[in-house]
Order: sequence, then C-alpha cells, then structure tokens
Amino acid sequence: MRQLGRWPTVLGLAGLLVVASALGLEGAWHGAKKAQQPCAAKNPCAANPCAANPCAAKQPCAAKQPCAPKQPCAPKQPCAAQPCAPKQPCAAQPCAAKPAKPVKDKVAEATFKEYKGWKKVNEKPVMSATHGNTWVFTYLNKKAEGPALAGKFPLPAGAILAKESFQDAGGKPGAPGTLFIMEKRKKGYDSANNDWHYATVSPDGAVAMSGSGKAGSPTQFCAGCHMSAKVNDFVFGNGTIMKVKPTALQAPAQPCAAQPCAPKQPCAPKK
Repeated sequence: MRQLGRWPTVLGLAGLLVVASALGLEGAWHGAKKAQQPCAAKNPCAANPCAANPCAAKQPCAAKQPCAPKQPCAPKQPCAAQPCAPKQPCAAQPCAAKPAKPVKDKVAEATFKEYKGWKKVNEKPVMSATHGNTWVFTYLNKKAEGPALAGKFPLPAGAILAKESFQDAGGKPGAPGTLFIMEKRKKGYDSANNDWHYATVSPDGAVAMSGSGKAGSPTQFCAGCHMSAKVNDFVFGNGTIMKVKPTALQAPAQPCAAQPCAPKQPCAPKK
C-alpha cells in the first residue's frame, strides 16, 4: 500500500516535466520563427521610404519612390520640382521666357529723341490699318522734307520719315504706341527695296526691330507693304501734305505672315 501511495507523486512530477518541456519547445519555436522574420519587429519602409525592402518579394516602397531612377528633373522636365536634389538646379528657371535682347540702331535711337522737332506733315491723325489699326502722325527730317513736299522722288540718302502712332480710343488717339521709322540708306544697301531701312521703337525708347526689306530680315514685311507705293519711292503719304501720287495698298504676297507691329492678327484663328 505504501508503494502504491508513491505513484501519484511520481506521476505528478512527470506531468510537470512534460508541461515544462512543451512550454520550452513552444518558446524555442517562437524564437526560431522570430529569427526568421527580421522585418517583423520593424518596418524597413517606415524609417527610409527609399531603402530596399529585403523582406518583401516586391518592393512596397517602389510605388511611391521619390528617389527612383526617373528623376522629375530629367532633361525632358528641366524645370520640374526636385524632391530628391539638395540643390535646385532648376531654381534659375531655364525654361522661363528670356527677355528679348536689346536691338542696336543708333539712327532709330536718335530719331526717337529728335523727331518731335521735325516737320509734321499731317495735322489730323490718320488711321493706319497697316500699323496695327492705330492713329498716326508723320514727321520728316531736313533731308526728306524738301523733296517730299515738292514730290521729288526718290528721296536722297539720309532722308528719314518717322511715323508716330497712338492706340485707338473710341475713334480718337489714345495711349502712345510704336514709332515707325524709314531711313534711306546709301545706294546698294537693299537695291530691290529702294535702299530703305526700317525700324520700330517702343514708347519707352527701346528699339524693338531693325532691318532691311531683304528675305529673312525682321522688317521684311515692312518692305512688302511699302512696295505698293513704289511710284513714290515706297512712301504712301496718304492724308499728309507730301506731294505724292495716290496709291492703294495691295495685299502682300504673304498676308498671313507675322506682323509684330499689329496688335490684332487678321489671320489669327477665330475663337
């Protein structure tokens, strides 16, 4: 009977050993599982969204990758935002419109300062469709004044005509506009266009255009219009006291060519 009394104690100890062993195995299993999951505790994408993810077959950080090879500042988009660049090479705005380089024309610059003291050949403003539908007054320097008033054409080298323009303000001159200049150059300057040189000056005195009537010149279109008045040495003189033969403006060969002096483009697409 005493021997049988020991069995519960033995069995109890054995049971405790089995339970302890089971718990040890489970702890070891969890430890092994944890060792196989180095990313389970921390998210490698949380600290560094651009870092590689060694725990994922596919990169969860690749979808939203500000540092990806495709840079928003690549050549195709040089002015785009650069979230990954410490310095902004696009800050200088290389794609911004560059201001036009100033045009050098000493005669045009001097004319802008002096023409008010020249001979004014029309007291009433003349509406000029070929000069952007503006109101114009024409002035002649000394070399142009005598021959033009007497109707002696062609005008001599050095003759200058300055056409002062004003924006239309309800049927009368309004704000100052462009100053259009014709300067007769020496023979051979542009023989096909009677050796005339053209220039335009903005109200602030800056020369906007300067050139001849030759192909490729920025003022080629000027000669294209004045060619209609070839009988008067390319001078229309309508509405002035200049002695000219009346001439009608003929449509240029390219009526839709760029007209930088006209605020309204007759050939622009209709909205």
